[in-house]
Amino acid sequence: MSGSQTIMRYSQDITHAEAPPPLPARSYPAEIIGASLRPAQSSGLLYWNLLFRVNADDYPADFVGGDPDGTQIYYNRVRGDDSPVGRYATRRLMEKIGGPLAQEIDANSLIGLRATIEVNHQEYEGEQRANIARVLAP
Repeated sequence: MSGSQTIMRYSQDITHAEAPPPLPARSYPAEIIGASLRPAQSSGLLYWNLLFRVNADDYPADFVGGDPDGTQIYYNRVRGDDSPVGRYATRRLMEKIGGPLAQEIDANSLIGLRATIEVNHQEYEGEQRANIARVLAP
């Protein structure tokens, strides 16, 4: 038996579904809920692929329409390859998120770590969406 699902039933007809508003631009406390190293499509160099979640409790009071389970945003701008640039960039990222400073880093060890993320908006396929501009220490 396959573990994939073939039918999705929505609570409403999606004919007129509208895009939810993006998380407002500002700084938020966030938790890492996913982490891996991935190769860049253009260069093949490894980079850290981190999935941050901003809890709904941390939304601005006037923000309506956000996901009640929190907002998840990927951050994948830090090189993780074994080069002087990659090692330095990784060190700086680990310092900001409280990650390990070691010769070997398991991406799974980053899950559950917290940082402050600075969110801005970026256009993607003609729509504005939340983007992590930078990661700051908590």
